[in-house]
Order: sequence, then structure tokens, then C-alpha cells
Amino acid sequence: MKIGIIVGTRPEIIKMAPVIRECQNRGIAYFIIHSNQHYSEEMDSIFFKELNLPLPDYNLGVGSGLHSNQTGNILIKMEPILLEEKPDVVLVQGDTNTVLAGALAASKLGIKVGHIEAGLRSYDRAMPEETNRILTDHMSEYLFAVGPNQHAILAKEGIDSDKIFTVGNTVSDSLFQHLEISANTSSILADLSLEPGNFFLVTAHRASNVDVSANLMELLALFDKLHAKYSQTIVWPIHPRTQAKLKEFGIELPSYLKLIPPVGYMDFIQLQKHAQLILTDSGGIQEEACLLGVPCITLRENTERPESIEVGANVLVGRDADKALAAADKWLSVLANGEKLSWNNPFGDGHVAELILDIITSSTPNTLAQEIIAKNETIAVVGMGYMGLPIASLLAEAGYKVTGVDLNSEKVAAINAAQCPFDEAGLPELISKVVGQGFLSASTEIPSSDTYLVAVPTPHKGNSCDRSYVFSAVDAIAKVAKDGQTVIVESTISPQTSLAVAQRFEQAGLAIDVVHCPERAIPGQTLHELVHNDRIIGATSAKAQQKVKTIYQSFVKGEVFLTNLTTAECIKLVENTSRDVGIAFANELSEICKELDVDVYEVIRLANRHPRVNVLTPGPGVGGHCIPIDPWFLVENTKAGEFVRLAREINDNRPAIVAKQTLDLLASSIGSTELKHKKVGILGVAYKANVDDCRESPADAILSYFEQQGLAVGYHDPFVQSWQCTKYDTIADIDNWADVLILVTDHECYSNLSVNTPLLNTRA
Repeated sequence: MKIGIIVGTRPEIIKMAPVIRECQNRGIAYFIIHSNQHYSEEMDSIFFKELNLPLPDYNLGVGSGLHSNQTGNILIKMEPILLEEKPDVVLVQGDTNTVLAGALAASKLGIKVGHIEAGLRSYDRAMPEETNRILTDHMSEYLFAVGPNQHAILAKEGIDSDKIFTVGNTVSDSLFQHLEISANTSSILADLSLEPGNFFLVTAHRASNVDVSANLMELLALFDKLHAKYSQTIVWPIHPRTQAKLKEFGIELPSYLKLIPPVGYMDFIQLQKHAQLILTDSGGIQEEACLLGVPCITLRENTERPESIEVGANVLVGRDADKALAAADKWLSVLANGEKLSWNNPFGDGHVAELILDIITSSTPNTLAQEIIAKNETIAVVGMGYMGLPIASLLAEAGYKVTGVDLNSEKVAAINAAQCPFDEAGLPELISKVVGQGFLSASTEIPSSDTYLVAVPTPHKGNSCDRSYVFSAVDAIAKVAKDGQTVIVESTISPQTSLAVAQRFEQAGLAIDVVHCPERAIPGQTLHELVHNDRIIGATSAKAQQKVKTIYQSFVKGEVFLTNLTTAECIKLVENTSRDVGIAFANELSEICKELDVDVYEVIRLANRHPRVNVLTPGPGVGGHCIPIDPWFLVENTKAGEFVRLAREINDNRPAIVAKQTLDLLASSIGSTELKHKKVGILGVAYKANVDDCRESPADAILSYFEQQGLAVGYHDPFVQSWQCTKYDTIADIDNWADVLILVTDHECYSNLSVNTPLLNTRA
């Protein structure tokens, strides 16, 4: 096997270094192509020497320039090299023009492409890096995703799951390999007279921050405010692009900004490690700061590294000085109290390059090939739906002998054949693993087990929780259960249902510990959220709490909190009720602003500039199996809760309001109020973006309203294959057919919508 390794910039060299070393360790033939996308020695080539890497076999010398010219030059110079070398695989990393050109050149020649850091998305098409990533991903045969978020994104974009491998990021390999070396070799702190933990570190080079004079001045004003409050030296290894812009705009910098030339990797590790705070618009530095345990303020409105935000290591502020100060205050107050900042590391364990080469060389086909270690405990999971099957699979992967129970014999047969009965990123591979190794089987009968987990539906009837499925499952468990065993209820239930469950076991003469652990995950990211979200455990006894905590900690990476049964039942209901109330306020505000003839989105945008305000945006209604239902469960047995009931009424009425607005738009466009038999197209019918789940979708009520008015209705939704009216396969088809369109679900494919038909955008 021969591998072509293509790099063009400092981050690519750093992140490819572990791959190069692993090729050397394994004796795999490889060659390096360096585009020299950055033309300066200090920005590129120096890193080969510093990292003790072999010099590139090919230097293309393309230098900087316009995106199209640079990409074209790399293509022209790279193609003959690939024709001569004939690699089996070409590896690229990141999002630069070098990455895109390398992938395109290889793909055109029929050479397999492996993309390291696949699936990262900022959803900002103004950034050329976004286009580079998307195109590279869709040309690649091996997509090495950092984590489950990226795996889910790639799957939703239609990429074959067999091509996607969740491996982590080689940034962790490089950082951990060089951390001790840099501590012994770098003298940067002494050279700059810096005291560890007593300076801020800045990097800023993106066009949106430095190419416009006003934006660059706004960034400098942010630094002024930070310095005014904290009196810290701010060290700024300045990018040549930024240096040129400062000179072009004639901007004089204050003395507290310690500008230094770009530094080598070893020096930069030490600057990051010992900074009190890092401010950056770089994606890679967000990762490195998180790995080093240094808080990061990202000078952008979006990020391809959402994991760093999810674990609490990073915050997005753009160029908003107030947001930056708020973030700094939060972190620095913790440090001032003598406490340490800590978070989980989502970017890898330092062995990512090994895993990548395992996959490419097929010594282990994917990350799911590892042998499961048995725990010799049995768990029966009752209900193989959207939550039950993923939970059962994760428990099986953790080593428990799991039986998945469902009354649907076809679903049972599919699971036993290692087939996933519904669409969920990463789940088919996991089921194949746990069924294949004998840790998960399915049955229509509940076997006697050490522990039972109930994950059956809880529909709502008349604004109340229908507990009949839960009670039926409990009664079936009672027929096979023994004293001292444990029953976990995962289903979303109304408060005090768990006490009723415990009472049913008592009436059956059984001493059973009852535990409630509410699921807190969303379709499309279920596996990731089940693993990474915090969990709540309420139980009838401390012994049961500890037993179930051990079970969940076998796969949960978030924190596990212990409480009593009824409190645990309330927590998820309160979470979703809070969101429902917030949406109701936004929807009501929309109507208020309409009467006042002001733009509700402008009102919300500017109101949210206040650090303690976070108004949501109005929409067509509330969907899904949680937010529209859980508020009713919370208040169904209480006299209090009128505010909650009012919020539900507002959100339930919202689909009719936007449907009427659509018809008003239609009437104005045709100049008539005679609308019967006119054609309305609905864009997006799933309850949320980028999923195929239509449960409680506001599109249902919108469709009903249109049909009552005698209109013909069609829909377009790339995720929903069949719904309640005629489907149109393309946006162009429904645009040509309809007299008016309404955007209901903000799927990514609608983000840059351009249609000829009058459109009501409920997500504007």
C-alpha cells in the first residue's frame, strides 16, 4: 500500500504529523505533497523541521492568491505527481484550498480520498472553508469524523454510513506527543518576559475580522475593554495578513498588545498552555485550548467545533466586547477563587492516527470491531423504539447481556438479523456490533433479568399522560421478576407515576426497587446525546440509586445526578416546559410586533444584545414528542400552572395563524379572495430540521387548515418520504406547481432558498 499525504498550511502539517509518524512506524510507503499555500517560511515549512518530520517529497510553491487561482494552480501541479506515484489512498486534513484541490485531483484519477476532520460544519457559506469541507466530504471514500456530531451531519447529508468513521482528531495526537518536548525546549515565556497564567493570548486572521477596517477596529475595541478590566498583557502572534491590514488602515496599536511574529509549534504550545485566556478566530486553536484546559473565547459567530462549547471550554462572541467580558468574568472568577477549570475532552485520546491507519489498511474495518468485555449481568429493555433500541445497544456495548423486548414481531426479527428498523446516525453499525458479538438479542417475551428498563411510549390523551403502556409493561415484568431486582422507567411520565409503579409491584407481592431516569436526547443525535448528556436518577432507595448509577456510567460520559423519584420525573418536564413557554413568548411577540408594524426579528436581535436576555425566535408552532406534550404532563394533576396552560394554547394556535398569513399572501398575489382550488406547497413537514420525524409536527395543523379552506396541498421534504398529501421530489417541482409556498421546517436545504412563487417564511 502507498499513501499520499497532502498538506498546505501550518495546521495541516501539525495534524498530519502523527499520521506520517505512524506510516513510518508501520513501514507503510508514503509521500508528502506540500502546496506551500502559505508562502512564508515562518508560516509553513519551518514546522517540518521543528516537528522532526521528513521534508516534503514535492513542493508545489503555489503561494497565496485568489481562491480560484490558488485552487487551480494546485490542481495543475498535483495531477502529474499523482499519476506518477499511483497511491492507493490520498489523505487530506481540514478545509483549505489545498484540501479541496488534493481531493478533487485524486477523485478525478479514481484514487480513494481520506478526509481527516470530516463533517465539521459552521453553516456559514460566506466562509470559503465551508464549501471546501462540504465538497471534500462528498468526494471522499474514508470520512474520519471527530465525534458523533460530525457523524450525524455526514449521515444526514446522505453519505453512506460505511464510509464514516468516528475516530477523534489527530490534533490530540500532536499535542500530547509534543507537550513535554515543548516544555523542555521552548524558552518563549522567558524570551517575552511572560509569567505563566498572567497573560491573554490572541490570534486573529479571518477576513471577516481583519479585512474590513471597521471590523478590525471593533476587534481592537474588544481587546481594549478586556485590558481595561483585567490589566493583562495580551500576546498576539500576528498573522502576515493581519499585519498587512493594520498597515493598510494606518492603525496604531496600544502598548499592552505585545505583537510578535508567528512562532513555531513548540513555542505556541507553551503560549497556549500558560495563557490565562485565549481569544481566537481559528478552528484548530479552539480544539487545542480545550485539550489544554485553557478557556477559549472565539471571535466568530459560528464554529465547526461545537463540542468545545458543549463541554464548557469555549464561547462564541463574534466581536461583541460585552459577551467577551461576560465569558472572561465567568472563567476568571473561578480561577480567582483558587478553583480549577475542567471539562471532558471531546477531541481524542492521542491515538487517532493509529486508528485511521488501522481503518485504511483494514486490519480493523472500523471502530466497532473491538471485542466487548462481558459484565455477566442481564438487562431486559422493554420497548424497541427511538430511545429503547439505542439504550439497549449502548448497554450491550458496555458488556451487559441485553434482551430487547417489543410486541412487534417484525421489529424483533429485524433486530435479531442485526438490522436497524429506523434511521439514526451510527445506530446500524452499533446494532451490527452488539448483535454480532451476542450481547443484544430481541424477543416478544420478557425474560427474567437482573434489571428491567421500560422505554415504552406515553401518548397524551385529553392533555393527560396515557400511562397504560407503562403499566402494561410493569405488569408483564411482575410475572417474571424476583424480589430485590430493579426496574428503571425511562419513559417520559407525569409526576408520581413512579410511585404508582412501585405500588403495583407491592400489590403483586414483590419487593422491587423502582428507579426513574428520564431520557434526554433528540432524534438524529440520539446516540451522541445518550452518551454525552448528564443524567438524572431518582430511586426508592440509595442502594438502587447506586446500582443504576453504575449501569449508566458504563456508557454515559456526562455527569450523573441522584435525587428522589418525583423530582426526577419533574426535571425533564420542566426542561421542555421552559422551552415551550419561551417559544410561546416569541410567537406572541410576533403578533404584538405585527400590530405595531415593526420587524419582530429586528426587535429580538437587538434585545438579545443584552447579556441577560435570550429571546427565542417565532415559528410555525411546536412539534415533536416532548415539548408539546410534557407541559401537560407537568400540570395535569395540579391546580397551579395557568401560565403553562396559556403557553400551550398560544403555541397550539400558531399553525392556524401562519396558515392564514399564507392565504393572505396568496390573496394579495392573485388580487382575489377567491382561493378555492388554489395550490399551496409546504416546504418541510418534519417537526424539526434535518430529521424524518413528523410526530406532533405543526405541519399537520397547517395542512388541516388549508384543506378546510378547499385548497390543493403538496409538500417537499428531503427527509420525509411519505406524508398526508402529494410529495414533490424537488424544490423546483413544487415551485412550478404551487400558487403560494410556506416554509415550515428549516431544513438545511432551505437555507439559501430561491423560488419564484410567493413564499411565507415562518423561520425568517
